[in-house]
Amino acid sequence: MNIPPAAEIDKELSRRSFYEFVKMAWPVLEPETEFKDGWHVQAICDHLQALADGSIKRLIINIPPGCTKSILSCVMWPAWLWTDRPATRFLTGSHSQTYSTRDALKSRRLLTSDWYQQRWGGIFVMTGDQNQKTRYENDKTGFRAAISVGTGTGDRAGIRILDDPLNADYANSRAQIDSTNEWLRNTWATRGSDPEKDCELLIMQRLHEQDPTGFSLAEFGGY
Repeated sequence: MNIPPAAEIDKELSRRSFYEFVKMAWPVLEPETEFKDGWHVQAICDHLQALADGSIKRLIINIPPGCTKSILSCVMWPAWLWTDRPATRFLTGSHSQTYSTRDALKSRRLLTSDWYQQRWGGIFVMTGDQNQKTRYENDKTGFRAAISVGTGTGDRAGIRILDDPLNADYANSRAQIDSTNEWLRNTWATRGSDPEKDCELLIMQRLHEQDPTGFSLAEFGGY
């Protein structure tokens, strides 16, 4: 697809830099909300880019609510990776299926937007037989599956993104904390596809010393 020279420059700039991609994609996803930059946005983007290029394999980001963490990590980042690596497979999760489905849908809307298709529409095509709210694929074998904490899945993915695995309403419930951490150990941690290449992101607000961040640091390490 032919695009104007200025758009070609934007395309290459945003392909190279996730931060630039975020600034350009923001009005596509949030046309009524002004993009508010900040040092934390740049820091998240830099670390996600390092995760993408293999400089980091396991990353934990602890950040309060309302800091655009979900739209950056769960919506824009997977779409950006498909601009260059459409065969990438994602498994995403949250404490609620509602939230994991919400972000998967937002990311799909970005992928199918005129803005995205004008720039990268020739790289891959979304497949019609696997194009659901919680699971969709492209013709380069890349896919995204969205699940919730406590559920199982047969999918394995090279990139796993876990956003707020513990509901803040249960931050003081030891039973809920233990249940979530057991799921992390027995289900989530086993859903990688290649230990030498896989990467993992945990992004959440801190809620308890033994919340998924504390548990992961003690149980798995390497973050």
